[in-house]
Amino acid sequence: MSSVISRIEKEFIFKFLIQNKINFEIKSGKNSTFANLLEYNINELKIECVSVLEEMLEKEAEIEVFFYFQNNYHTFKSKVLRLKGSLVIIENPRVMLKNLQRKFDRIAINGKLNLKFSIKGDLIKLNYPETEITYYPTKPPFTADFYDVSISSILKKFEEKISSYITKSQIKMLRHYKPQSFEEQVVIKYGKVLYIPDTRADLPQNQIIPEFNIILKADWVKYEMLKNKTQAYLINKEISTKLKSMAENDITSEAIFPILYRNYVVGLICLFNSFLINHPITPKILNYTYNFCRVLSYILKENGYFKEEEGNIQRYMVPIFDLSPGGLSFSHDNNFFEDKLLVNNNFQFLIEMDNKPIRILAKLVRKFKNLSKYYYGFMFIDIKRNDFDYLNSYLYGDLVK
Repeated sequence: MSSVISRIEKEFIFKFLIQNKINFEIKSGKNSTFANLLEYNINELKIECVSVLEEMLEKEAEIEVFFYFQNNYHTFKSKVLRLKGSLVIIENPRVMLKNLQRKFDRIAINGKLNLKFSIKGDLIKLNYPETEITYYPTKPPFTADFYDVSISSILKKFEEKISSYITKSQIKMLRHYKPQSFEEQVVIKYGKVLYIPDTRADLPQNQIIPEFNIILKADWVKYEMLKNKTQAYLINKEISTKLKSMAENDITSEAIFPILYRNYVVGLICLFNSFLINHPITPKILNYTYNFCRVLSYILKENGYFKEEEGNIQRYMVPIFDLSPGGLSFSHDNNFFEDKLLVNNNFQFLIEMDNKPIRILAKLVRKFKNLSKYYYGFMFIDIKRNDFDYLNSYLYGDLVK
């Protein structure tokens, strides 16, 4: 028998799904796909689908959403309001159900299965210039133009895209490069985009690009006084001289983008227009390059470009004490894990069952000491549906002897 989730509990669940990037299943007709919740309000949910079902393209298509949370199946029905690519807006359901028949008891495993997991050491400082903005790259949306994890592929695609719209572009990685020009240095200082629409005019004094912040004249002035100790009454002359020099070097418009990773600038993308293309770099190209910087940061991370920051990774294998499709616990004879495993932290688990690897994202929800043993209890927050079903069969189908 199912029970209805309260409005407050429903909002808590939505926040949890967003924070932990939990996959849920969407069914429409006889087909299904997976998605993540990105945003929600009182009327709508914004989700991103791995693939959009053909049934979802119909007007106000009805869907059923399914996910597993805190040892219970949850489900709600909704309808598609609008969609663009893989981004889909669905109706915020009035009713969400929790299926109480799906509650599972933990089964005592007592060491018959082992759990493998790793714990990263403290982050090691990277050898890149630091900036005032912190950005940690996340997986780009499926609608992004750059979804290939090959660095050479996305660099080629980027170059092909912008080559018809600008005179020249450069990508400078800062691992073996020291910024030279004032423009590069001011970008690194603030972590924002330097955009000079016209070197024959003044620097922008207002935010003219809605999608991201650019370095304003006030920022330039502040850094000029900080770096070169230029007196206030000489600032305008100094800026005018720099812009004039750029124009004399056949630069009519310029944009420099920082490639951000955490609080570092790991690279710069420089765009130039000359008298050959005698107009400002367009907002379309600016937005495209801005998004490319974020995709490139993610791809670099996924390809191990920043691996040296991870320091030592300690890997462990421990016997599982008890297990259910929604969580597990293990015990240890001493306090070895006490300062390594913190409540509410997430961990990637690997369980091998009958030569079948099951990978799970789990959260440590409690730990306690009983007599001389230390116990650690985890809740699964992301597990593939087929792995969940396999665990269910394994544990409750008399496969554990």
